[in-house]
Amino acid sequence: MNLIGQIHADDRQVVDALFQLRQETLARDTARVQSLLAGADGLVGSHFKFEELYLYPALEPFFGEAYGKRLLNEHDGVFRSIRKIVDLAQKASWTGVDYASALANLDLIYEHPISCDGLGLRIERLPAKDQEDLFQKMLAVRKQGTKLFEYYRERQAA
Repeated sequence: MNLIGQIHADDRQVVDALFQLRQETLARDTARVQSLLAGADGLVGSHFKFEELYLYPALEPFFGEAYGKRLLNEHDGVFRSIRKIVDLAQKASWTGVDYASALANLDLIYEHPISCDGLGLRIERLPAKDQEDLFQKMLAVRKQGTKLFEYYRERQAA
């Protein structure tokens, strides 16, 4: 699989996980919500780390600095929303407010994997060697196994 295919596969997994999260949230199954979030933790952490350290800087000539900052802001929103859902899922049951908050935070997360998946159109514009170099960096970042909030702490420390 190449870089674009791998990024698309990641985004597909995230969208599938978000769909499952929505189903479990609608069922108010906090234990299942916790389990799904834990399962997505490594994928999303490594994916964000790769994007922020390597992909976004490589694509900046195609979409400009402002769009890159928008994508980073979307990541910040995803971090906040996932943190809120993780905190809510620690509860044995949800109040109406908890439930509404979980759904609202899921809605905030949904937008990013869709806008992120569109980056493939810009990646196609990169020379094949640059795409291959980025793919190798993606694989190296994945080997690190960085979890989502572990990466968030790395970002904050930098």
